[in-house]
Amino acid sequence: MTSESDSRNWWTWRRTWMLAGFCAAFFVGDLFLTVLAASRESVEFLWGVAGFGLAQILWTVGQWRDVRPSGRMVLGLAIPLSLFVFARLRPPVLPVAAQLAVGIYSVLTALSFSTALATRRVFYICGIGLLLFSDMMIGGSFLHVPGCNSLIRDTYIAAMATVLVSFFWRGEWRVPHLRVDARYPVYAVGALAFVCFTVAGFLYPGGGYNPFLQMLSALGRTEVRGVEYPACHFWFMAGMFLSATSVGMVWAHLARNARGWRRHVIGWGGAINAAGLCAIALVPENVNVDVHNLGCYLAVGGGSAIVAATLRRRFADIAWAVWFAVVIALFAIFLNVDAIPFSPFVTTTQKVLIVSFAIWAGWLAWKE
Repeated sequence: MTSESDSRNWWTWRRTWMLAGFCAAFFVGDLFLTVLAASRESVEFLWGVAGFGLAQILWTVGQWRDVRPSGRMVLGLAIPLSLFVFARLRPPVLPVAAQLAVGIYSVLTALSFSTALATRRVFYICGIGLLLFSDMMIGGSFLHVPGCNSLIRDTYIAAMATVLVSFFWRGEWRVPHLRVDARYPVYAVGALAFVCFTVAGFLYPGGGYNPFLQMLSALGRTEVRGVEYPACHFWFMAGMFLSATSVGMVWAHLARNARGWRRHVIGWGGAINAAGLCAIALVPENVNVDVHNLGCYLAVGGGSAIVAATLRRRFADIAWAVWFAVVIALFAIFLNVDAIPFSPFVTTTQKVLIVSFAIWAGWLAWKE
């Protein structure tokens, strides 16, 4: 009994010092980046990022007595955030040293958010989630994305306040486990994703979006027919993030119920699939086509691994696998044979593959 009490007292002391260290590091970051408004080319900017990075480390490690972050979640977040930093915040937007510092900070953010989800504590999850959103708005402001500057301050203050509350909140108010066998949250998020894509199509500049004649990525371009950052770009991004959330819940549930090698393949394949979807949203093809295509490869590769891991000796599973193989083969042929017109063959096959994958994921959520 005494050792348990001593352990609890030691942990309380440790959390107190971590909270003090977090506040100190947080104020260091604020001093350089907000009060002194350090320029991106200065050493002070690096000190500011380092201060916020240290704060991330302290408040994340402070949760590790009870929980451990999911490696799959860290991977799924770190890949698209890192690609965003190194593909879009390149010089002259950020100098090389600043870009490297922000890239490391983005990985720390992925680790923090994964840890927050593992705690299932509402204030902590909301605080780190708001901080992640605020960081993305800062990145958007570097790129002169309309509307980002007006969102940074309020979301940042809300994030800091919520994280501080989470340190003192001693209740047991936690987010319940979201299980896919309830189905309705998955279908609701998936339906909302399709609504976002539909709205994006109607808002596509110059007569609307034709899914049979244009690739889906056209909706996410930062410039469409002379319009910089059109409304369809933001609706497309929202749809991609919701899609990653929806299928991510399905893959997490399947991984929990799987056994042996299938559990690992579904878990890591799902993380890669979701990371690819987020990378597609964050790096449009007209910004960096190679990184955008990498996101496509990640999404398809992760999804293919899941198809293989969920394959059983059942007619429905075999039928789905054969269908995917046929559609992907046709897509590859249409894409690489010059004699076949790109539109409507490649563009139409792409939509067939995407819709088929979405229906298959929904079928798995219902069946499992």
